[in-house]
Amino acid sequence: MKLPDSAFRIVAGIPQVSVAFLRKKVPASKRFSQWMQRTHAKLSKAPPEILKCCSDEFISGQFPTSTGWLYAGDALALLTYSIYSSRNTHLVAAIEEKSGIALPVATHESTFAGQFFDALKPVLTNFWIHTHKYYEIEREKIIGPYRVDSYILEKFSAKGGSTITRQYVIEFDEKAHKLERYRINDLKRDRWFRKNCPDIKLIRVRHEEQELWFEALDQLKRLISLEDCYAHCLRTACESLQASELEITSQSSHSAYGRDHNICWFMMRRPKQRLRELKVLLERLRIPCQDGRTLRFRRAFLRR
Repeated sequence: MKLPDSAFRIVAGIPQVSVAFLRKKVPASKRFSQWMQRTHAKLSKAPPEILKCCSDEFISGQFPTSTGWLYAGDALALLTYSIYSSRNTHLVAAIEEKSGIALPVATHESTFAGQFFDALKPVLTNFWIHTHKYYEIEREKIIGPYRVDSYILEKFSAKGGSTITRQYVIEFDEKAHKLERYRINDLKRDRWFRKNCPDIKLIRVRHEEQELWFEALDQLKRLISLEDCYAHCLRTACESLQASELEITSQSSHSAYGRDHNICWFMMRRPKQRLRELKVLLERLRIPCQDGRTLRFRRAFLRR
């Protein structure tokens, strides 16, 4: 994508982006003012080096009109720290290319990875209030032959005064990870961790799924992968879990949509198209199934 000349200008050496252009391009175009306000509240918790890239007017909450102009740094911050930021990558790249400005990032990190882990810290801090679990976070940690995005050590007290620890690696997968060479390397890395570090739970979070992942953490109050949540939804939807081949019928699928049966009920969004949505979950987990009036698949795939 290219930023058109009509949507960009330089005034007194300051590159600016047209608000009218952004209103047409961002996913929240119909509620643009509300989107700016919500993102501004989220952005206020960003690291100081990010806030230094924004104008004083924007930081103080002064937003331009619908026909006004935004400083390019303000526009980049809004697009990067907004909800569903994965849909804004093309806009961010276009503004960076046209303005020559980019938000600062740590070594071995992208701008979007920065906003993701900035959002994760307060979530883990909030866990202490509800679960009394303490978390130590180490970014860009070297484990064996690999550098991981984030290593997290979870600590909490057990009965008898002992301390239980659990280890997690959180990998933030952006759009590039869908490319074949990235997928091969990711599979190789995952296999290495399963073999050499079985005590470490590796969680991959796709950029386009980060909002849903944060919702899962908020609802369940624990670190968990979306894949585990999807698998749980499928299990609750099955008629029986005893046979080697599992079956989901229109009737049994009801269980996946009720909070009394499924702790991950909040992830199910299409109660009127239950089998279709559950088939999407099977495809997301790469579980082959027989499609028809019921969904049939091997239990071994779900256990894997």
